[in-house]
Amino acid sequence: MPIATTAVLATTAPSLAAAAAIALGRRKAPLQLASLAVTATALAAAGLVAAWAAGVPMEGRWLAVDGLSSVMLLLVAALGAVVARFSERSMRADPRQGSYARKLLAAIAALMLVVTATDVVALAAAWVATGLLLAALIGHADDAEARAAEARARRAFLVGDGALVAGLALLATAAGTTSIPAIAAAASTLPPGILLPATALMLVGALARSAALPFSGWLLSSLTAPTPVSAFMHAGLVNAGGFLIVRFSGVYAAAPEVLWLALAIGTVSAVAGTAIMLVQTDVKRQLAASTVAQMGFMMLQCGLGAFTAAVWHLVAHGLFKAWLFLSAGSAARTLPARVPAGAGGAAVGAAAVAGVLAALMIAGGLMSASSVLLVALASVAAVHALAVTLGSRAALPDRTALVALVAMVIGVQFAGLALVKSALGGVAAPVAGPGALVEVALVLLFVGLWLVQARGLRLPAGLYVRLLNAGRPVPAAA
Repeated sequence: MPIATTAVLATTAPSLAAAAAIALGRRKAPLQLASLAVTATALAAAGLVAAWAAGVPMEGRWLAVDGLSSVMLLLVAALGAVVARFSERSMRADPRQGSYARKLLAAIAALMLVVTATDVVALAAAWVATGLLLAALIGHADDAEARAAEARARRAFLVGDGALVAGLALLATAAGTTSIPAIAAAASTLPPGILLPATALMLVGALARSAALPFSGWLLSSLTAPTPVSAFMHAGLVNAGGFLIVRFSGVYAAAPEVLWLALAIGTVSAVAGTAIMLVQTDVKRQLAASTVAQMGFMMLQCGLGAFTAAVWHLVAHGLFKAWLFLSAGSAARTLPARVPAGAGGAAVGAAAVAGVLAALMIAGGLMSASSVLLVALASVAAVHALAVTLGSRAALPDRTALVALVAMVIGVQFAGLALVKSALGGVAAPVAGPGALVEVALVLLFVGLWLVQARGLRLPAGLYVRLLNAGRPVPAAA
């Protein structure tokens, strides 16, 4: 067995062994056992990535470690370890904690197989497994509402996973191989009658898993899941759609029409998710709607061919949103009644600084225009969000704090983008986007929407009600 396959399987071994022990009847402290096992898995994953970075060959027939998988492995390992440790206390009174621990362990192992798969058969099997496990975790409470949410997720995943498997089968048949790198190398020679339907079907799979329109309902109704599960979704489950497109970036580069479709759906999802978020009063529903918006933005980045920016957004948003979910209880006591006065100034300052940095990077040829513009826009949004949160807690006493906040967020954003670009190398080279005019139009669209939000525009009553009830179950007729 190649060293890469052996190493990845060995990395997942602690989690799988612990899951088996719990399933076979070990009832004593299953959450503590799960936490120890995930910590061991996380340490093994970090060692695996370090070995790859040191130049140890990690190519394999079924599983491999490269720049993209190394970034995703670290994300899965870090969030998996934090969520497992958090679950020790948050789930300790749950009578079904053994079932929860077993599913969480299996999901972490399956995710590691998804991000390291280098064969479409291995990818499809692990992808379907993660969907089944995620749906089961959503329905963990096992009451009527949880079962309905689980069923809704399963239906969405059935459509998406079926489309993905069909698309992968078409590509493998046309290319005469199940190897992902070989399929990518042959993409430009595949007939459009095969390539376009295959990539479109794969896009459906990515949209369904990432809760983009029209599949956003499963995520908005998933709040029956334990809070640690909502956080763990961001380790590569709900954001797996972006990973999938980046993994097949060489194939999508030969199908620009499908990237245009991803751009359009991503833009609409980003706007719709933000609108839903703004009218919610429940903290977790706000966070879920925000995830819909952010996953739409990730798809928009993929549609522009800015794959490096999409991966950095996937990681940064995953870490930030997982933290927000895990701290949702305290956030419920500190939601601001209005936007703090300093938040707008911080956003304007961030826009100026990020714009200058973006212009310099584009002029110097250090990064694609799409990537830099999108990260600059994300920096402004992040500064504004943090200023609102911290300002509501009286943590922004003066202008010095605002300046420090702007510098910190923009520094982290651009440094993270550079690190991800260095890690990816040639794994996900940017493709020609739709052009500067479209990119500028998108930036103006989101800036305009932010200004509308800041002015507190009142929505029509009918639209407000529809947004407020988005994703909620429809009551049965009397």
